[in-house]
Amino acid sequence: MDKFVFESGAEFPYILSRQNARVSAAASLSEKKFRETHGAFLCEGIKLTEEALKFGSVREVFVRESSSASMESIALFARGRGAQVTVLSDHAFDKISSEKSPQGIIAVAETRHFNDDPTAISSDKTVLLLDSVRDPGNLGTILRSACALGNVCTVLYSCADVYNPKTVRAAMGAIFKSDIFTATDIRGFLEKLKSGRLPEGQSGGQPEGRRIIAALPSGDSLVLGKYSPQRGDCLVIGNEGHGISDEVTEIATDTVMIPMGENTESLNAAVAASVILWEYFRAFQ
Repeated sequence: MDKFVFESGAEFPYILSRQNARVSAAASLSEKKFRETHGAFLCEGIKLTEEALKFGSVREVFVRESSSASMESIALFARGRGAQVTVLSDHAFDKISSEKSPQGIIAVAETRHFNDDPTAISSDKTVLLLDSVRDPGNLGTILRSACALGNVCTVLYSCADVYNPKTVRAAMGAIFKSDIFTATDIRGFLEKLKSGRLPEGQSGGQPEGRRIIAALPSGDSLVLGKYSPQRGDCLVIGNEGHGISDEVTEIATDTVMIPMGENTESLNAAVAASVILWEYFRAFQ
């Protein structure tokens, strides 16, 4: 294999052809079926690559030849973390990249296994359940907010792919640092949350379990900013177009609305989730 030599003298493998098997394998990760087959996904850009190296498990890092001068330090860091680092010709790199103006570095990171057992969620965590949030950008933004705003566990039910490049980009590293669960049987999942024990004095309106609070524009049970958030509450954010499903609404113990101006009917799902999580973050600081 050809070698690429940095100014410092550090050597890395070099690939010229976009038909190279490793280049083609990395490029295939833009599709969900190949991400699932290989158990890997792409993190493009300096920030995401650094986050993946610090908090995830990275198999490979690809550096764009024309950007190599500014990527030497991160290439050496990646090598020190055990990742296979390769410099690609611009032509080969662009086969993998999904950016119009690539920064010149891409990491191939391993996907995580997300637990589907609600009894494994720590009793003091605020639970954010996403009911069919299908837009990858919204999902990534919500994961980023959940990571930033306190002790939150995010549960995904029938949502966009966490490892879609748009989700990964919007999450900005939160995928590696967030507490994420999945639910396949949403009714059973929520029923277990309702019946699970919480810390003493935090019954949340239930004899032993969590409140299930559905965010609805017309919800009038609770008004955000006028009720007391409790540790262990489960907050539900619904689909961008159809809202929260009937089966979830039927299980909910409460509904919550976000006060807003009379000329606006609702907020974007990611914005609504962030606003509600901020109230919980503020309550427990």
